[in-house]
Amino acid sequence: MVVRAFPVPTEPVSDPVPRKLGLWASERMQASAWRLAPGQDISARMHPQADGMFLIVRGQGEFQVFDGQEPEAAGSYVPSAHYPLDAPPKRPLPEPTRHRVEAGMVCMAPAGLFYGLVNSGEEQLVAVAVTASDTSGTAWTVR
Repeated sequence: MVVRAFPVPTEPVSDPVPRKLGLWASERMQASAWRLAPGQDISARMHPQADGMFLIVRGQGEFQVFDGQEPEAAGSYVPSAHYPLDAPPKRPLPEPTRHRVEAGMVCMAPAGLFYGLVNSGEEQLVAVAVTASDTSGTAWTVR
């Protein structure tokens, strides 16, 4: 087994979309570093059979949990603009429950629940996203 330790990239980016960098992927887990400029978001997502979490490394934001109703089958939601694919008609999620987050906080969502992250601060937000592997796929939606 290979053990790795590496720094999370925190240097500012000015991309028009959030910047994602894969850190680790195995049969049991995957981890990515996200850098979001003010106003950018990680689109609402749901892993049908895997829990997910964000560790906020830098900045402030809003962790959104779409718990107003049970999600429908993954095929009834459309990928976000970051993942352009042919998809069925758009179907928005209910209003989310919003949680203020800042550096040092961990946000968790159980399998089957849509969640997302928004940079609501005035500086770059850096987060590490970790999910258990889920061979059933991921569903994204637009807000």
